[in-house]
Amino acid sequence: MIVHRRFCCCLERALALRNQLNRQRLSTTSINDLVNHHKTIKSSVVTPPSIRSPLNPTEVFTNSELRLSDMDVIGFDYDYTLAPYTRELEHTIFNMIIEGLVSTRHYPSALSELKYDPDWLARGTHYDITSGIFMKVDAYHRIQSESVYQCFRKVPEEEILDRYPGKRLFFSPAGHSSRFRQIVDIFQLPELYAWCAVLNYLQSTKNVPHPVLVYEDISNVTRDLHVHGTLHAHIMRNIGRYLEPNSTLVEMLNMLRNENKKLFILTNSPYEFVNVGMKHMMGAKWRSQFDVVICLSQKPKFFEDKYRVFRRLTRRNTPAYGEVTELKEGEVYCEGNVRDLHRLTGWQPCQILYFGDQMYADLAEPILNQGWHTGAIIRELEHEIELLNSEEYQSNMHVLKELNYLIREVQRLLPDPTAVKFTEQWCLERKQVRTELRTLHASPFCSTFRTHLMPTLFYRRLSRFAEIYTSNLTNLVNYNPSHFRFTPVRQDLPHEIK
Repeated sequence: MIVHRRFCCCLERALALRNQLNRQRLSTTSINDLVNHHKTIKSSVVTPPSIRSPLNPTEVFTNSELRLSDMDVIGFDYDYTLAPYTRELEHTIFNMIIEGLVSTRHYPSALSELKYDPDWLARGTHYDITSGIFMKVDAYHRIQSESVYQCFRKVPEEEILDRYPGKRLFFSPAGHSSRFRQIVDIFQLPELYAWCAVLNYLQSTKNVPHPVLVYEDISNVTRDLHVHGTLHAHIMRNIGRYLEPNSTLVEMLNMLRNENKKLFILTNSPYEFVNVGMKHMMGAKWRSQFDVVICLSQKPKFFEDKYRVFRRLTRRNTPAYGEVTELKEGEVYCEGNVRDLHRLTGWQPCQILYFGDQMYADLAEPILNQGWHTGAIIRELEHEIELLNSEEYQSNMHVLKELNYLIREVQRLLPDPTAVKFTEQWCLERKQVRTELRTLHASPFCSTFRTHLMPTLFYRRLSRFAEIYTSNLTNLVNYNPSHFRFTPVRQDLPHEIK
């Protein structure tokens, strides 16, 4: 106890000395020091110290510590998780939506000339269904003025303030809003680009219906593509255009099974559709890799409704008569609920790791209310990391960080008139560097994961709903399932750094 008190006294004296030195440093910092520092960062002969070894686009990134050896059961969604579709599928969905508007909703036939731009929208973007405005929103619901567009028209600052006082969006605590929506699913990208393109065309003809009417028509046409099976039938007929054989997926699943992991599929897609895709990627015996296969699960209802019973599918893909008392390997099931999944398999929730690409339907409910562990498949990471590794990006980011430091420090010398002058000058320079960074992105909505200083609301939800995340499911093949521990990088909190 005496040693402990002495240690505490020494620690207190050390902290007091450090604080005293910090105060002395602040009092002796001059504007000339800051100006000289500014000259060094703007010098072309200085190599930014932030340039580092490249990031690995196949890495699995960690939000929360996770030991693979503790995960006895690993599950997978199908679309954009087990099945990484090519970008051509987005073009196909867009064209089918336009065709449906013209043929069933009597929109102008000239819409058939519209083309899909896969780089315009970005996942995580929010949109206002009452106005056709798309916007980027940070983790605190603040609208980023540089990324606000009505269709393809950049919305000026004054109009943003008039429409959205305080430049904030307001949601319920659960994130729900009848007016504002978020692009969280890759399937939504062609649907909402169609909304942009159609509204833009109609405005040019002076025949402008309310944006909500166009939004509802496009939503209904898109829903019909899924409900009537039109989209699935087209993909199955042309499976080679949208999926490629995937030997790495086979290797990864074999690796997990060799470590005695139980594997299952839990998807909202119908079995006949899943079967065609899995055969194309893995071969005819793909079902032997999985202990349980559940289709038409209707997530997130699968996790919320405790009374939807499992139905076994017959060879004709119709539900069999009779109660399901166990989930057998080699059989295919539909519907069901998470409580019965635990009961019929004996799997403990804390031992289940589930991968999906849709944060709300796939990941939110399992991790928040069911005790599962979760992993997200975020396709956009590959392009994001490619950009982060570029020398141009890293050089600009180095300058931006240093300017933020200078602005923070020079304001400690206010209200000195010279300090006011340099604060304004460096804020203007910072704005120019931010503009240069924005031009490196293909989409006007830039990064899916961050604004200039803050994470996006998309990433904030990702960090809450997914313990690990990566660009492609097969990246797991690089990690030993018996020994690897995913450990997050310790992040300094604002009050922990100087």
